[in-house]
Amino acid sequence: MNPVIDVLAPSEVDCLERLWGQLLVHHSRQAAHLAALGAVRSPEDSWRLRRGQYLEWLQEPLAAILVARDGDHLRGYAFVRILDAPGSWQWGDQVGVLETLVVDGEARGAGVGQALVRAVRERLAESGVQVMKISVIAGNEDALRFYQREGAVDFVKTLVMPVSG
Repeated sequence: MNPVIDVLAPSEVDCLERLWGQLLVHHSRQAAHLAALGAVRSPEDSWRLRRGQYLEWLQEPLAAILVARDGDHLRGYAFVRILDAPGSWQWGDQVGVLETLVVDGEARGAGVGQALVRAVRERLAESGVQVMKISVIAGNEDALRFYQREGAVDFVKTLVMPVSG
């Protein structure tokens, strides 16, 4: 598959709901251990919240949603932001953050994820960004291997725990 990568207009964000739902199901399967901290949100509630985040983030001047299309079919998308990069490493003044990468279940393994990551990297490089942060839900070993093949290395482990008990 050779998808066409485009920037999605904020007014078109609702076309992502189906793919977000696929990601929610995938995450709930890959990270079943998180159910001990609370149930997975309904697809509608999860999308409502993520949609709100997307629209808020799109107010940032360098945020973008890149979509992969195969004809009339949306095969995947990546949401990328650029944030200030204070910290211990000399990575420049800003760092890219890959907030979401999702590939349609029917298109996995066909190069869609690679095409999206390549487009994100090109976009960040054009803005002078040297490093991109990526979060992967614990248990999603396939995603870890994918990003490692793309050149990602371990940086931070984020843990969650209940406050009471």
